[in-house]
Amino acid sequence: MIIPCGKTIGYCLVFIYLEFAYGLKDVSVRVPKAVKRGDNAMLVCNYDMENDTLYSVKWYKGRREFYRYTPKENPAMKIFNHAGINVERSESNQSNVLLTDVQNGIAGKYSCEVSADAPTFNTAIDSGEMEVVEIPDQRPVITGIHSRYKFGDVISGNCSSDNSYPAANLSWFINEMPVFHNYVRVLDVQKHDELNLKSATTEINFIVKHIHFIRGRLKLKCTATIYNIYRQEAEKVIEEDRPRLLASGPDNDFISNDDDGGHDYYLNHLANRSAFSKQPSFEIIILYIILHKCLYCVTSQLSLERIHSRQPS
Repeated sequence: MIIPCGKTIGYCLVFIYLEFAYGLKDVSVRVPKAVKRGDNAMLVCNYDMENDTLYSVKWYKGRREFYRYTPKENPAMKIFNHAGINVERSESNQSNVLLTDVQNGIAGKYSCEVSADAPTFNTAIDSGEMEVVEIPDQRPVITGIHSRYKFGDVISGNCSSDNSYPAANLSWFINEMPVFHNYVRVLDVQKHDELNLKSATTEINFIVKHIHFIRGRLKLKCTATIYNIYRQEAEKVIEEDRPRLLASGPDNDFISNDDDGGHDYYLNHLANRSAFSKQPSFEIIILYIILHKCLYCVTSQLSLERIHSRQPS
């Protein structure tokens, strides 16, 4: 739209307003927050030219340009050398740039700058951060947890995920339910500078209660995640250590199923008690003597009565 500026200053102001109000706008980028090392990454630059004409689209890693698209030039696409950045030409254009075989060294800030052609020469820029992820070479590992616990015992153990970048986020679950925060302590992340990798460890500590066992079992699970790229789990099934009633004996003695030799101790203890209970006590011996004396007296009395009954009157 051309409006003569010689008539009034107002016309000129309207002209300037219309040019900027209906020009380049809404520039935004979509940069992957995280990419697994060795995968591809698609960078997207969205914009609305309105009545403007596109002059160029430029992509920067940090402050250094590595890609330019200028539709009025031939060739329209230009790629500049940047260590570690590989652009796939066939999948790149005025809006998209495909990076292939992403490596750790190219993590950082990516910016898209869009410029309009004459007469406005409007320019807008937007940026996004990308991190390159090195996933662990094995699942998380649970240590320090025994296979059997009883009510009142303390369960204490660790979950570790080694050699990743960044360090994995570790979460504990009891019977598929997230544990309370006061059950968990996050230990310091270990750094392996020579490999640029990290290891994470968390500790769980809680007292076993009745609600923790479902049909005599407690399932403890540790989950390791890195963004939405990596998720692995480790599980430990714990059996309830219930007391067993002894089959015989008047005392309702019980035997523990602990793994520390307590089972044999109680068996031997009860066997000794059983053997001892078969020996006659002092009270039983006295009672036996008294009964024997009474029986002797009764037998002697009966013999005398028989003798007297046979004598003639």
